[in-house]
Amino acid sequence: MSVVLPTAATPLAPAHGAAAGLRHLIAAWRSVRWYELAGFLALGLLYGVVDLAALADVKHLEHPWALFWRLLLSPPICTVVLLLAWLPADRSDPGHRLRSKRLMLAAALGSLISVPLLWGIGDLAGWPTWQDLCTEPSCKAPLSIKQRFAADFLYTLLPSSLSLALIEMLRRRWRSEAMLQSLLNEQAALGRQAMAARLAAMQAQVEPHFLFEVLVDVQQQYALGQGEAAAEQLERLIHHLRVALPRLRDQNVTTLDAEAALLGSYLSLRRGLERRPVEFDDRLPATLRCAALPAMLLLPLLQRALRLAPGGLPQRIELTAWRHVGTLGLRLTVSAPGLCGDDADLAAQRNRLHVLAGDAARLHCEEDAHATRFTLELPT
Repeated sequence: MSVVLPTAATPLAPAHGAAAGLRHLIAAWRSVRWYELAGFLALGLLYGVVDLAALADVKHLEHPWALFWRLLLSPPICTVVLLLAWLPADRSDPGHRLRSKRLMLAAALGSLISVPLLWGIGDLAGWPTWQDLCTEPSCKAPLSIKQRFAADFLYTLLPSSLSLALIEMLRRRWRSEAMLQSLLNEQAALGRQAMAARLAAMQAQVEPHFLFEVLVDVQQQYALGQGEAAAEQLERLIHHLRVALPRLRDQNVTTLDAEAALLGSYLSLRRGLERRPVEFDDRLPATLRCAALPAMLLLPLLQRALRLAPGGLPQRIELTAWRHVGTLGLRLTVSAPGLCGDDADLAAQRNRLHVLAGDAARLHCEEDAHATRFTLELPT
């Protein structure tokens, strides 16, 4: 039976009136899928094979093959009729309060039509009935049309009702799983939106404490008569703001070249503030400078590394990039050891990376006696 329900059917528009009902009926029949037809036929053959077991109790048959084909083919004929009755009910609104009654009506209607149809096919094919084969005197008592119809109707209705009930149960299970998956996707989307909002707040702040320290340093240099040094630092600050402020209008997506420019301007400010030399080398291929990536992935890593670096500002920061089999790789190398501690900041970076770039994104940290390397793998 599972072959009948690999996917849920799309409900058709509600039908009102005789003409609309006829259109719904035709549309439902035209919407039949090959696996539904195959599933109902397979179900009918299964019932037919079960019925064939009754041949073991019958001896001395005059026409054994006629009875064989009757037992094997009658159930598939019934299931095809049942399919035609089931389709209009199944293609109705899944949440309608009368759906169960519609399916019960479909089982009854399919069984009701199957009985005279089987009688006609049996007469044309010359298929014997059990009464024809029975040799007991009690079997020879003639049955009225109503008695024979009622017996055959109930014999067909029971498996038809059980089959449609099983199909509907599987349908509802599939719809529940699809709804659950939809809710999970919606939750993930809301998580990405929340992370984007936090990112926008981070971008809007532009590190006010750090910028305040830079402004205080400029003021102190002017007070000490170091006007040239103060002017250079002020120029670095203006350049950094020109690089950082336009990112407030970005939709949380930037380019690799813009990220490198932001790192460079930030390090330039830190160099002037701490009076220590630091070299920044962005070894980026020209073909990757325009590669898109989520914003603010590299600067928080750099800020964390500078905060934890022993001995103050490292001497060298290097940014490299490559592309390999649908993956954009970024590596930020800091010439300071011992920066891979599994602290809350690094865990938060991994979590934000997964939210913004997907579960396939990775953040690795490796270190040796001379440097620490942060490697990001972003799916493209």
